[in-house]
Amino acid sequence: MDWAFVLVLQIMIQPSLSVLFTVEAEQPQYIAEFGGEVVMGCRFQPKLLSPNDNLMVTWQRVTSSPAWEVYRIDNGVEQSASQHPDYQGRVKLFTKELANGWAKLLRMNDSGTYQCLVKTREGADYKKITLSVTAPYRTVTKHIQKAAEGNEVLLTCQSEGYPESSVIWQDAHLQTIEARTIAAPTPDQLFKVTSEIRVPSSERNNYTCTFKDGHSATFHIPDEMPVPDVKHDGLIVLFSIGVILLVIIVAVLMFRRRKGNHSILYLFVALKLVNFKICTVADRNHNLGAFVKAHYSNSSFSSDARRRMEAFGAEELPQRLQNSEGKPVNLQGLLPEAGETLFLEGPPGSGKTYVAHILVSSWTEGPKHALSHVLDLNTVRVLLYVDCSIVKRDLFQETADQLSLTKKISTEDELRTVLTRSGEVLLLLDGYREGNQHFDESLKRFLSQKGRCRVLVTARPGDCPTFRDTVGTEKLLELKTQTVKY
Repeated sequence: MDWAFVLVLQIMIQPSLSVLFTVEAEQPQYIAEFGGEVVMGCRFQPKLLSPNDNLMVTWQRVTSSPAWEVYRIDNGVEQSASQHPDYQGRVKLFTKELANGWAKLLRMNDSGTYQCLVKTREGADYKKITLSVTAPYRTVTKHIQKAAEGNEVLLTCQSEGYPESSVIWQDAHLQTIEARTIAAPTPDQLFKVTSEIRVPSSERNNYTCTFKDGHSATFHIPDEMPVPDVKHDGLIVLFSIGVILLVIIVAVLMFRRRKGNHSILYLFVALKLVNFKICTVADRNHNLGAFVKAHYSNSSFSSDARRRMEAFGAEELPQRLQNSEGKPVNLQGLLPEAGETLFLEGPPGSGKTYVAHILVSSWTEGPKHALSHVLDLNTVRVLLYVDCSIVKRDLFQETADQLSLTKKISTEDELRTVLTRSGEVLLLLDGYREGNQHFDESLKRFLSQKGRCRVLVTARPGDCPTFRDTVGTEKLLELKTQTVKY
């Protein structure tokens, strides 16, 4: 379980009249949050004449049997030979603060019971401290989709936390609804809890899922009913072809009976409709994606810039990218889910544009890209990159102009349809800054009706306060600047 805590040994100044050597815990039990930090301390008396005067401090984890030695220092010398292998390389003592009466110990570990043992010339004593680690189910992801059968929708809530949690579903009238809930362990020793219910799609109601620690998410039916994904167009094509084939059969029969010009015309129109439907529905995104990839390939980076960009993505980005709670996020976390909007915020020089270019180059090159093993964009059929630092007009005009889409898309409505109808489209807005009224208003309208389109926006802190509030902290990613090491 990945979290950090600090064990603190505080040397308290006590009157020299005391002759009984004792060790006291500042408190017997601590509760820490996963990914956070906790200070655990013990103190002893009487004080030492010198900070290293026959002083031995030992921290042990006594939950296991036999006890594991976490850390030991004897007269200022670290004793690593007896340290348990599970702690080697993960524990550090700040010896400078020991002279001032503090000994700090940092490591990553699970919950458990720890023992602080102190020995001096005056005697020896120890105290036990219990540490409990919890991970709130703070980020609740919700998903809605049409059920395979009947006039119902499937509502799903999912979150990760510790310990294992139950989930309660209620409607707007606080009536409890029976749910199907499963919990699966994660590599971080958390629990991924998934809970789902089925409700009528025609009923106007709110449904709320609540985890044991109080975190929840609410669905508004039918306002949040999913927009049909472009993947479903395959069924539309099959149905359309069936209808058109029926028209062809009728036209052929009429042609055989009457051999008139009208029947020939019917046959010609039907064949044209088949060809038009297949091309415009089944191949629309494929053709547009190929066109945009060619556009990106023609404006590719230099070999030197590509090497620096790939090195940044492999070495620095995993260390800098995190969510709003300060937890690390892997590169795949940069790809929004269908219908999701993510906001990547970072100060100047943090590498936001590098991130945008990595996404563009990874999508353009596919499996050939150097980072394809950690960044999979196969679910994206069309990626539209917009440089917001140079925008002058509204969202759709800028997107069409910067990518020369007017060669493939003739009207703004057609571009709007491409963006809002499909979960296979990613709109990447790099370097967004509020202040252009036309662009701001068009982006706001688009986000309110974007359907299944994926959206990723990068910006500097403070440049987009309205957009940031709209997206919310749950969809916020942060890119930190590199820490200089001395």
